[in-house]
Amino acid sequence: MKDANEGVFEKGLEIQGKVDFNDYGITVIDGLIYSETEDGILRMDCFYDGQIKEKKPAIIWAHGGAFIETHVDRKCRPEDKFLYLAQHGYFVVSIDYRFSQVRPFPCQMEECKCAVRFLRKNAEKLGIDGDHIAFWGESCGGQLAGLMAVSEGIEAFEDKGGYEGVSSEIQAAVAWYGALDYQAFHDIRAEVDPGYLAAFEVIYGGKPEDKKEEIRIGNPMTYVNKKHCPFMCMCSDSDPRVPYKVNFEFCEKTRANGDETYNVVVPNQGHGYLTGEEYDNDLYGFFDKYLKN
Repeated sequence: MKDANEGVFEKGLEIQGKVDFNDYGITVIDGLIYSETEDGILRMDCFYDGQIKEKKPAIIWAHGGAFIETHVDRKCRPEDKFLYLAQHGYFVVSIDYRFSQVRPFPCQMEECKCAVRFLRKNAEKLGIDGDHIAFWGESCGGQLAGLMAVSEGIEAFEDKGGYEGVSSEIQAAVAWYGALDYQAFHDIRAEVDPGYLAAFEVIYGGKPEDKKEEIRIGNPMTYVNKKHCPFMCMCSDSDPRVPYKVNFEFCEKTRANGDETYNVVVPNQGHGYLTGEEYDNDLYGFFDKYLKN
């Protein structure tokens, strides 16, 4: 069966912080199939240290690319951070999902849920601690992380793509510069970016006035009053694509509701992988706190 994005995907971006995992004794499972869709199969790459025999908490990475940038796929990932996490006992996974040119939103969200179910269903075989799974994404992958964090679940996204009936609940989530108030992001982009509305029609399969329900269910702010798993929002104050201020209200409201939400503003790093020892430690410490303790 063909890959779901076959015929749409272009040559991928060069990996930032690329790592030869073999040099460090890290096992890589390349292209593991986790779902069969009407458009083709979806794959994940997995990274873990086989010398660590204990069951490993799992972390799923979702790439960015606005759901339509067809040169961005599961190979676009911060491999230096993957290496650290694998060396410290995590099972790290990078997933593909269908581009909106293949199938518009919300299929991308359904596939993130399916990836969690796949790992939980196969936890024993893969050596995963199925009770401790986290989700981490950047840009539109960060928006997905905001939706995944709703621990009470969103019925519209559940039980699509396989492993129906298995829980897709996660125990922690991290969003790198994702639009957690998508409506605010939408309004800003529609005003300042001449190409945004054309892109929107591909992402959501129609014009904004006809896709109000898709905007609503795809906006993490819609669920701000539901229970969320521990959540970390990391954004730059110089991001030209996702203004960090659109996420303030989400973070403040979830905290006010009793959720464990952290808002980390990174100075002067724009829209791209966040780097620096301080911010790496924030990321690693968050995962350790909620997946290991």
